[in-house]
Amino acid sequence: MLGIILAAGRGSRFKSALPKVIHPLLGKPMVYFPYEALVKGLNPERVGIIIGHRKEVVREVLKNLPKVEFFEQENPKGGTADAVLKAKPLLERYRDDYVAILNGDTPLITAETLRAGFEKVKAESLDGLIFTAELENPKGYGRIVRDEKGRVRAIVEEKDATPEERKIKEVNGGVYIFKVQPLLEALEEVKPSERTGELYLTEVVRIFHQRGYRVDTLKVQREELLGVNDRVQFAEVEKILLRRKIEELQRSGVTVRLPETVYIEWDVRVGEDTEIEPSVSLKGNTEIGKNSFIGKGSILEDTRVGEGVKVLPYSYISDSEIQSGAVVGPYARIRNGSVIGERAEIGNFVEVKKSSVGRETKAKHLTYIGDATIGEKTNIGAGTVFANYDGVNKYQTYVGNNVFIGSNSLIIAPRKLGDWSFIAGGSVVNKDIPEGALAISRAKLKILEGKNPLLGREGKNEK
Repeated sequence: MLGIILAAGRGSRFKSALPKVIHPLLGKPMVYFPYEALVKGLNPERVGIIIGHRKEVVREVLKNLPKVEFFEQENPKGGTADAVLKAKPLLERYRDDYVAILNGDTPLITAETLRAGFEKVKAESLDGLIFTAELENPKGYGRIVRDEKGRVRAIVEEKDATPEERKIKEVNGGVYIFKVQPLLEALEEVKPSERTGELYLTEVVRIFHQRGYRVDTLKVQREELLGVNDRVQFAEVEKILLRRKIEELQRSGVTVRLPETVYIEWDVRVGEDTEIEPSVSLKGNTEIGKNSFIGKGSILEDTRVGEGVKVLPYSYISDSEIQSGAVVGPYARIRNGSVIGERAEIGNFVEVKKSSVGRETKAKHLTYIGDATIGEKTNIGAGTVFANYDGVNKYQTYVGNNVFIGSNSLIIAPRKLGDWSFIAGGSVVNKDIPEGALAISRAKLKILEGKNPLLGREGKNEK
């Protein structure tokens, strides 16, 4: 089995400087979805991707996909049959096999549907199969025309159809499976359209019928054959993919509250008995363990979350790891490769950047931790700031186990605070603190009674 994905078009109605097929749907390029359906459903030996418009951009985005070979269509208006012909070197290597042909802008076809189609091809010894849909209003679609014996004779575009043919409700979905050898023969016979000069793949069906090859259809839900021509259809397709993703998670034991408000990208993985509250966004390669809680309005991107974690509302976590039993938020920000240890607590309005926070360590209020390694069971008081940047370079701070850092302390990196050291509240720490030491740094408080400069001045103290 081979796969071919047509991804060479300009997509002018989409109105973008980028090729339409690489615009992301749920964090993946649009063309990835027919590719994934091919690989999961049919396990092809190779997948040929036909590129043309801004081919170097498409090639760069897709270069790491397994089994892929790229073929270039120099003339983007050459037509669909011309595009398939560009993969002739691949087809000739597998003349005795089958090929599935999909469009790069038809991302809703499923692996299960492709597999069902191929099973029909083999069971009925077909030479070709067209995936079709039955529409009450088929306007604008190519009609499936059959001969007197009920065999598929042709695909007729609406503009070329007779009044009788226009009444046909079975329409072409643009997804096909063909035997390779007869396909190669038919492609050589396709003539350019008199109206556009293009070589249309639909002409292959007429040629198959003339040669006595058997072609049939598999009717599927219209949803699976929806294409993307503009941004309105793009949004419609993404909504369907999102619904599928959320339903998949729900069936695997994940609770999603008000799913219509939640955004979850395609590669995200979530463990059983985890609860996701409304307005949550889960992006990139995020993975969440079992029995966790993701609070309302939180955003997680490229983040690994352990089991039994609580991410409280409106927290933002990116490119980081939250280990089992930790509590984060509300309104916390964790980023740049940070690691929050088991049962640690990172509270409201705390930011952690490029830092490791140890097991059972707590920083619960209004704190900035940057470029730091912090041990276990340490307490970081409200208002503490790790001053890691001198305007030119960033420096590391190392904090040991069981350290107490009082509220409103300023740790000026590079510093090392030993195990069991105690930093009194309001201290400016510009020296290393030995293990078990008390550090206190405060200016002497002066009290000048009756010297308030506002007292005795008219209007100064009336507010």
